Amino acid sequence: MNMSADAYSAIFAGVGCFGSALAILYLAQQTRYLAGQAKVGHDQAAIAVNHTILSSLRELNCLLAQRELLQYFYDDVDCPPGHARHREVAVMADTFADVLCSGLHAHEEMPSTQSLEPWRAYCLDMLAHSPVLRSRVGDGTALWPHLDHLWRAGSGSGSGSGSG
Repeated sequence: MNMSADAYSAIFAGVGCFGSALAILYLAQQTRYLAGQAKVGHDQAAIAVNHTILSSLRELNCLLAQRELLQYFYDDVDCPPGHARHREVAVMADTFADVLCSGLHAHEEMPSTQSLEPWRAYCLDMLAHSPVLRSRVGDGTALWPHLDHLWRAGSGSGSGSGSG
């Protein structure tokens, strides 16, 4: 049985299409695998960043406890400019604001952690219970604009209620 050149061309074209289809399916499988690996990598990075932020927060709280300064951050106790410990408390407030802002930024950038709203709530609670933190964040220097904006939006007027 003799086959014409057209028949051979059709057979080779069919084999070529089948091979192309297999290559496309393999490529799709590899793309899904790569997307899964990227998600795992992103999730691991989010966990590492969250761990770093929480470690910073723990260290800061230990330092505040050692220096007997927790009341200025958790108990609505004010430390006015004339107070003997004002400079020390202000420096700690700046450090606290740095940690809170870092957390806000990290959680905004990594929505897959689903921890942005709890972190925002924590920031608002800290601002509500710390007059010195509120004054440092809202002093107009714009060092922590995201935190200041969160406070103003979350408290209505930005003046804080001190409830809790």
